[in-house]
Amino acid sequence: MKLRQLQFAAAVAAHRSFSKAARECHATQPTLSNAIAQLEEELGGRLFTRTTRQVDLTPFGAYMLPFVQAVLDAGAEMSEAAAAYHNPVHKLLRIGLSPLVDVKLLNRILQPYARRHPDVSLFFKECLLDDLSRRLGANVIDIAVVPQGVEDGPFATCGFYDDELYYLPCDGGSEPAPSGPVRLTNLPDVPVIMTGGGCGLNGALQNLFDGEGARLRAYPGQAISYQVIEDWAGLGIGAGILPGAKLSADRERACPLLMNDGRPAAFSFGWIWPETARPSAHIGEFLDYIQGTVPSLVAGGAEAAAPGQAAAS
Repeated sequence: MKLRQLQFAAAVAAHRSFSKAARECHATQPTLSNAIAQLEEELGGRLFTRTTRQVDLTPFGAYMLPFVQAVLDAGAEMSEAAAAYHNPVHKLLRIGLSPLVDVKLLNRILQPYARRHPDVSLFFKECLLDDLSRRLGANVIDIAVVPQGVEDGPFATCGFYDDELYYLPCDGGSEPAPSGPVRLTNLPDVPVIMTGGGCGLNGALQNLFDGEGARLRAYPGQAISYQVIEDWAGLGIGAGILPGAKLSADRERACPLLMNDGRPAAFSFGWIWPETARPSAHIGEFLDYIQGTVPSLVAGGAEAAAPGQAAAS
């Protein structure tokens, strides 16, 4: 298995097109197609279904894609670490984040800092919560953004933003599906589809329901992505609850979720970092930024910025 094969697979998954992926990777289409076929043979299954009109991930491909991306991310992370070692002047700020985090908001919030500190390279690393804790403890990342209340470790914290929640009704359920805002304690008696738990969705939902004295009835199976939760709700398998940032563009079926007192139900996200760490100067300046400047940016809406300094991994 070669990194080039994985790069090809990630590009095809992103573009849903072999020709566009080949152009992005500066390869011929036959070279890319052959590399994908070799990778599929090694992995023991088809990653993509291909017709004359479109390319889609197979269920096996959707399952394997996060692992493909993780290997590519690790390579990029290694390159950045080597650059930082060989060139101490090269300042690197490594930001971990739960898959639940609103990455578009995060990137906008970071743009003012990036413009004022062009000598600092921002590096994003999406991880599950246990991996984030391990990486923080091992000094592999400097700071992380997670749902508050589910973090585990001796971390310093400060608040970041709230993301309002939406209820995805179960199509074809035995009870009438709500068509407008619905209170958390008045949900239909339909199981809620969850993930494997590592992203923080399950724990944050459980904390929310416990705080309202409500019962969270979980579907016995687990979805591998937030899109799958939406798809399963549409198929009548169960209901879903997701933060607004993780809903697809089609929100017609999503009902705003309310607390018992009528306030919007929301997940609160915060920054965490090792409380015993002695940060370098540029990281200390970033901690000042997220505690002093970011709250006002979030309250007033993050200023628009062109895509720029942050490299997603």
